[in-house]
Amino acid sequence: IALAGCAFISAAIAAESALENPQPNAIESGISVISGWYCPATAITVQIDSAAPFSVPYGSQRGDAASRCGGAINTGFSYLINYNTLAPGAHALKAFANGVQFATATVNVVTLGAEFLPGKAGEYILNNFPDFGKRTKVTWQQSKQNFVVSGTDTQAAPIDGVYVGGLTSTNTGCASAGNNGSFFDVYKFTITFGAQSQLTVKAENSGATCNFTGMAFYTTTGGDIVVPAGTFACTNGLGGTWTSDRMTYDPLGVLANLTLKYTVNESCSSASRIGAAR
Repeated sequence: IALAGCAFISAAIAAESALENPQPNAIESGISVISGWYCPATAITVQIDSAAPFSVPYGSQRGDAASRCGGAINTGFSYLINYNTLAPGAHALKAFANGVQFATATVNVVTLGAEFLPGKAGEYILNNFPDFGKRTKVTWQQSKQNFVVSGTDTQAAPIDGVYVGGLTSTNTGCASAGNNGSFFDVYKFTITFGAQSQLTVKAENSGATCNFTGMAFYTTTGGDIVVPAGTFACTNGLGGTWTSDRMTYDPLGVLANLTLKYTVNESCSSASRIGAAR
């Protein structure tokens, strides 16, 4: 049976091997490893794109795979790689055992523009991760050229609250020519995170009040991320549907990207962005 996360060449090989890192379509950056297990093998090699294959150290202990390898435990392989040495974008990685390909994965490399960044520092708080009501601090670690988890607590700011800030919108395809173009307005946003993961956003200014309702960004039972989506209606008679690919809260405010589809008393699309402080 082929293990999830790897594309194998044959069922026979799939039953005794796994490329565990990287996973297919993974986003990779900084210093990491190419790793997995294979039983049995004389040599493991890896090829990235059309470059020459390189040897990967083989024979580390993988007791967790022993039942798949007839009791053998020295079946692990691991290779340290700096993904910053690759060009940003998609790369095809292929793994070979004794010269025969057994796995492949496409990875998407993201870099900070240099092979190695010295003397940098930074920290960031991820609110409502890994669970709703918790927060995680990540800190830049130079040796890994990446961020690592450096602390957790339960001091996440509640989503509920009143925020004041701006909403920028770019409207296209509107039936009324006067509604097309880019606009900026100052709004008061009243946000409520209710039962059954329902999110309500009331956006109001001197021109109109719009009420957005839909699914919340996080569930109350485990912090699972949900793509927000729902409907909206405004006091000026306009309404429609909305989606968001980003909605971030912290103790200072909220940032959100919104895509609006006007379907009531207008027919057009709007790419909008909210930036507001508590």
